[in-house]
Amino acid sequence: MKRLDAYMTVEAALVFPIVMGSILFVIYMMVFQYDRCLLEQDTGAIALWGSLAEAADTAELESKIQERMYELYRDKYVMWRFQTLEASLEKNRFFVNGEGKLSFPFAGLNYWGAGNTWSVQAEYGYNRLEPVTFIRICRKARKAVEK
Repeated sequence: MKRLDAYMTVEAALVFPIVMGSILFVIYMMVFQYDRCLLEQDTGAIALWGSLAEAADTAELESKIQERMYELYRDKYVMWRFQTLEASLEKNRFFVNGEGKLSFPFAGLNYWGAGNTWSVQAEYGYNRLEPVTFIRICRKARKAVEK
């Protein structure tokens, strides 16, 4: 009877799950970071748009902003739920807050978040530029260039 050494099979059975688990974890983290970057991009874009939007009064501005936020394409987020997107105007400063949550697939291994979800928040704020202020800034810039 011929004796076969099976040590390679045992080592592969121990190493393969560790390698596959590591690769899947890295992919999951990359998708999480992708969705986080999309959330920051969307909140930043809406905040910039809201700070530059023109309206006769604050009610008209709020309705334009609400329409813009509802038009936001939310299916581009790969794995998480888009929770909130709120905009507010306070003392001529425009703020946007957004939040998203991602369900962690392995409940027992979630050491980084509360419960079974990871959550991310993004906040942006811009000063609204009034036409009078813009004209003054342009005049100052022109005087500086002329000197």
